[in-house]
Amino acid sequence: MSLILCRMEPVRHPFEVPELGVHLYSSQELCYVIYENPLLVMDDFVDDRLIQFIREDLNMEFLAGKLDNWRKSGENSDNMLLLILSECTYYTAAEVSKYRQTLIQMRKKHPAEYGKMKADYLFERKQYGRAIPMYEKLLDMSRDHVADNRFLSKVWCCLGACQARMFQFEKAYQAYDKAFFYDGRNEEILERMYYLKSFCPGLDVAQRYQVIWNGVKQDQWDQRIEDAKKNGRESEAVKELDELFLKDPVKRLEGAAALVREWKQEYRGMV
Repeated sequence: MSLILCRMEPVRHPFEVPELGVHLYSSQELCYVIYENPLLVMDDFVDDRLIQFIREDLNMEFLAGKLDNWRKSGENSDNMLLLILSECTYYTAAEVSKYRQTLIQMRKKHPAEYGKMKADYLFERKQYGRAIPMYEKLLDMSRDHVADNRFLSKVWCCLGACQARMFQFEKAYQAYDKAFFYDGRNEEILERMYYLKSFCPGLDVAQRYQVIWNGVKQDQWDQRIEDAKKNGRESEAVKELDELFLKDPVKRLEGAAALVREWKQEYRGMV
């Protein structure tokens, strides 16, 4: 994610938003992150660290003081977000009103739906290590018309996907096994387990699944695996690495180091 600086402020200690991989250098950037990422900021975003940044680096003592008082009094966290948007005047009153309606609609959702939306948001940003405990928390919720078998199956699938991307293949398989238990007619779960087994041949998969695989679309799945391998070989990251070796030695080392740093940053988001 990248931000465009519109107004520079005397920020000595930029505010880090690890979920997005960015550092904020202005009140406008702060407002942009809040406005564009409601699921990220709706709970616990306004904390001591943010208030200190607003007070000491953005030099907005009045706003920081008001946020501090509101937070200590147990004020609705959504109102604190709206206060920041209003005081920084980066968005119009109409845009702030629209944002308010977005927050209201999200708050109306069933706790299970809202929790999964937040976990999915982190998953989409490759924050697998942060998403996993959120998915696990959903599994402990009381069962009702929303948190039913199909919902639990989806959560287990998401959990398995997180673990697979963190190379925890045994845990991923167990999660998919649970997902299939709650939704035994979902062929997509079988497909995911098949891919997992293909990627990790040594994985101990129950015999019943191997029997089921023989009666479904293995040829189609194998073709998708081959296509994925081909796309992987032709990915932009691999191309970029290949192109580095066409450059002079100094630029090649600089470019390789930068690319490795980028990959490390992505990996840190997983744990």
